[in-house]
Amino acid sequence: MFDLKDVVAVYLGKPNKCMCGCSGDYAYTSHNHIYGGKDRGYKILPKEISDRKVRARLKRFYNDDQEAENIKDYIFTKVIDDRQITVYLKREEK
Repeated sequence: MFDLKDVVAVYLGKPNKCMCGCSGDYAYTSHNHIYGGKDRGYKILPKEISDRKVRARLKRFYNDDQEAENIKDYIFTKVIDDRQITVYLKREEK
């Protein structure tokens, strides 16, 4: 399980499609939305910030038994039924 303070955003959308937001959407944590905006290159809108959505998506992610695909130790993704859930963590500063 991820510490919510380390989670930047959780994407929920159609599997194996573009993840720009046209096939799903991102929910950003209130704790890391400023970091998320800098990381993506533009400001996060207030409607994109929802700890409630993030928690609900994480619950679904955790309740699925399959192993998550790990991308560079800060992106974790699963395809669950007809949805892809991708968790983005804050990258450690070097």
